[in-house]
Amino acid sequence: MTTFYLVRHGETKWNQEQRLQGWLDSPLTENGRAAADKLQQQLQHIPFAVAYCSSSGRARETMDILTVHRQLPIYYENDLREIFLGDWQGNKIEDIMTLHGFDYELYTNYPAQFVATHTESFGAVTERAMFTLKKIAEHHRDESILIVSHAVTIKCIVNAILQRSISELWTAPSIHGTSVTVVERQGQQWLVKEIGNVHHLQ
Repeated sequence: MTTFYLVRHGETKWNQEQRLQGWLDSPLTENGRAAADKLQQQLQHIPFAVAYCSSSGRARETMDILTVHRQLPIYYENDLREIFLGDWQGNKIEDIMTLHGFDYELYTNYPAQFVATHTESFGAVTERAMFTLKKIAEHHRDESILIVSHAVTIKCIVNAILQRSISELWTAPSIHGTSVTVVERQGQQWLVKEIGNVHHLQ
């Protein structure tokens, strides 16, 4: 059995400003770094064999904090990045609502009806993320793996493993900054053990 600990990066400056990031980036806030430090302490008893990280800067910064006291091999994967949000990237949500209100409403509330024109589709994110997890599982049988990724990417992974439709993508719980989602691969079977755990922040 391979166990994946899927961590969302810590809070960033653009998260605080309500700006969409996608494949763009901004640094972690003081809160984001502090939360990652708390998570590092909570995870210290888990004997990770290896770590995989989105190639985005905010994920790398989070991974650096989580592995500060470990000698772990870390691999950076473009396919663990956040959904590509095209024209929306770097813009405030309030401005997107003004200019593209209908499309953004579909994206946030009716994901099955959202048509990806300038953005990546939820299906494409799911495909690349699940392909990467399967590849990692094949290389690391019976090991615990630390992964730092992003909210939509983790949501897509959970949705795929639970065999839910895209319409259920945003089903609670939310994937907050530094939350932990645990999934297992047993043979050809995938299991979701925990979604969006933030016990380290309580």
